[in-house]
Amino acid sequence: MQDLYIQAEAFISSMQQFERTQLNEREFIKRLDEIKYSIKTTGTYCHTKEELAFGAKLAWRNSNRCVGRHFWKQLDVFDCRKLNDAPSVFKALEHHIEHAFNHGSIKSTITIFAPRNASAETADVVRILNHQLIRYAGFENSDKTILGDPHSKSLTESLLSNGWIPRSKTAFTPMPWWIEINGKKIEPYAIFESKAHLLNEIKLEHPDNKNFNQLGLKWYSMPILSDMALVIGGIVYPCAPFNGWYMGTEIGARNLADEERYNCLPKIAEVFRLDNKNNRTLWRDRAIVELNRAVLYSFDRDKVRIGDHHNITRQFEKFCENEGKAKCPITGDWSWLVPPISASQTPTFYQEFDPNVVKHTNFFYQNDLHKSIHSGETTKNGFKKSKCPYHLN
Repeated sequence: MQDLYIQAEAFISSMQQFERTQLNEREFIKRLDEIKYSIKTTGTYCHTKEELAFGAKLAWRNSNRCVGRHFWKQLDVFDCRKLNDAPSVFKALEHHIEHAFNHGSIKSTITIFAPRNASAETADVVRILNHQLIRYAGFENSDKTILGDPHSKSLTESLLSNGWIPRSKTAFTPMPWWIEINGKKIEPYAIFESKAHLLNEIKLEHPDNKNFNQLGLKWYSMPILSDMALVIGGIVYPCAPFNGWYMGTEIGARNLADEERYNCLPKIAEVFRLDNKNNRTLWRDRAIVELNRAVLYSFDRDKVRIGDHHNITRQFEKFCENEGKAKCPITGDWSWLVPPISASQTPTFYQEFDPNVVKHTNFFYQNDLHKSIHSGETTKNGFKKSKCPYHLN
């Protein structure tokens, strides 16, 4: 309980430092006394709407691995802490997508459901088992190859074994939503079969090479992370899906390019007639640049917001300047803040960061419930001990 109060005090103090509507000294002390009494008598405390909204923004600001933190104050926050039934949760998630997409002018958005009960023996009110609200399935073929996204193989298998029957199996079949309410798994909800418009997919084409279009590549417009825990002042919110907008390299240099993902570079090399007999020809480098050109061109064509690695890292440089002016340590994970292509051409490559992770208010990984279910492993509320500083223990 003492540790929770220390985290709560650190959070409220941060709110005093950064929020415009600061409490006066009397109100500040009164609020801390209220929190202390609540923790002493109930083992926990409840955030006000103002604290919840600021806490979500502060958690984004404190996220060492996010290069888009320059806009942390612009996060839209939806308070859904009172929702505890599947229809209401699904409706809230649909609203999140519609609001965040904003006709292509994507808004950073978070939807926050009920906090974790002070008792570790009680199941969370709401949990989302999907890694992202929009994600393509990965179907294992008889020869052990994967049709679709290999990253989704485990969840796809769990969904299939729990009643999901996809209309078709393609390289870009969106997975249904799978949630738990009070520890009970709800039947997978194939939302995108009835409301395909929510996908907001971008069909990729190249500005110069028309043969590229024959590859049939596409991607969804927003990364909406849905399996991380939000922590505000020591209070854990195990279900708080959030999104920003894509940096082009996330799609063009990772999702579609990684050998462990869609591995599209060999096909792109063929389209551009690159000599791929050995890596010394730099065919991979040339192919990955053309793929990233196609991603940026296609998003711009459809008027959907996306950043490029040069512009976003310059924006992050501004964030670092602002942190310095506020005399705050510039926390960060260098390996995540440097883009996967043209790294030395961006300012983050030359920047040093404080690797310490702010514990009282931040986003943390939590154990995948579907993996525990699929393997038979069980832990309290889906958690397991981890030495990773980004993993909630």
